[in-house]
Amino acid sequence: MESTRTTVAELTIYYKKQRLTSLIFDKQETADKFIESITRFFNERGRKKFSFSGEIKTVYTPETIVGQINDYAEGNVKPKGSILEMMKVLDGLN
Repeated sequence: MESTRTTVAELTIYYKKQRLTSLIFDKQETADKFIESITRFFNERGRKKFSFSGEIKTVYTPETIVGQINDYAEGNVKPKGSILEMMKVLDGLN
C-alpha cells in the first residue's frame, strides 16, 4: 500500500490570526509558489495581517482504506494516522 500513497499540501490562510480558509495543492512546491506570488500584492499592513501555515496530508481513496483494513485484519500491518483514528471511531460505534 505504501507505494500507492498520495499526498497533498494543505495551506491554511489566516487573517488577523483567525483562520480564513484552507487550500489544497498537489505538492508543497506549488503551495510555496502560491504564497510567494500572493504576498507580492501585499503592502506592509497586509503582510502583518495575513499569515500562513502548511501541512502535508495523505489522500485516501476507498481502495486504499479497504486495503489497509484488510492488511490489518490479516496481521500484515499496524494501522496509523487517519486510518487508525477512523478505526477507533468505528470501534466505538459497536
